[in-house]
Amino acid sequence: MRILGPMVNLRKIGTILLISIGAIFVFGAFVNPQFLRPLLGMTCHRLPHRSFSWAPGLCARCTFFWVGILFSSLLMFFRRLPGSLVLGLLFILPMALDGTMQFIGLYESTNTVRMITGFFAGYGLCAFLEEGIAE
Repeated sequence: MRILGPMVNLRKIGTILLISIGAIFVFGAFVNPQFLRPLLGMTCHRLPHRSFSWAPGLCARCTFFWVGILFSSLLMFFRRLPGSLVLGLLFILPMALDGTMQFIGLYESTNTVRMITGFFAGYGLCAFLEEGIAE
């Protein structure tokens, strides 16, 4: 039963919200404006040695997590993403493992690995969320 009526498409509204949030964070990662730094600092450690010099606003993992969300949500606007709840979680798992192993001191990840796992996690989150808002 739709409470908001037949004209409201919750999938499109959710996708537009993801695009908007993703765009804000990607803009913040690459431009690093003063007014977004408190928001960026709440979501990322922003350590310079884990960031790219051309994207100083967020670390490599967070930058490409948001790039993955923006890219995937733009695709979601026009078509359904291939995937499921389980596949979404599987795409998030490498970032979780990489970050956890680095945090507990098993090894030091590289920015390339952070970039790849962040992008896949951004896609995975969108695939996971799309299943939740699918019509």
